[in-house]
Amino acid sequence: MLKNFIQKICLLVILTTSLVSPVFAAVDYQVENQPQVIEKIVQFEQRGILKQKDNGYLYVEVSRDFIAEALPLIEAQGKIVPPRHYTSKKGIGAHISVMYENEQIMNEIWEIKELDQEFTFTVMELRTVKLNKDNKMKKLWLLAVAAPELEKLRESYGLSSRLKDHDFHITIGTQVPGKPQINVEEIVLEEREELEEAA
Repeated sequence: MLKNFIQKICLLVILTTSLVSPVFAAVDYQVENQPQVIEKIVQFEQRGILKQKDNGYLYVEVSRDFIAEALPLIEAQGKIVPPRHYTSKKGIGAHISVMYENEQIMNEIWEIKELDQEFTFTVMELRTVKLNKDNKMKKLWLLAVAAPELEKLRESYGLSSRLKDHDFHITIGTQVPGKPQINVEEIVLEEREELEEAA
């Protein structure tokens, strides 16, 4: 009887810890079934160059086509606008985040020797993520990618294999209410004109 009681307690502990484990916590996205997007995207070269901003932020620069060609194909309510880092003149364009500057400072990573090297990845699926920041809700559309080379890079600097325990990804847009947008380049031009007028 005591043995049975101990087994039940052990099972309860295992179930409780598995429900709050990072594996379950990391599933905060929804896979979007839009094969037309993936069919187009997999035609692009799935590689990019490792770059670093002045503040230390590390990323892989990828083809702008991942955003420009994917956005018009997405079927969704409202409109999906490309990210600011894609439309801004000073932005970094389409990219995969690799390492945040705070990670580098905390771990005393002062130099990245792999800068300007090429890294490959494989697009897995189209996903959406709902974010609530500063009491504002937004829905991001992104391409999740498998990138074992980037995992090894992070590990070589003593970091976890993935950024914030999430899959690597390319953010392609934010869904907002309103009329659908068809031409991504028109959006880019409109935002550039707005920035120039504000300057």
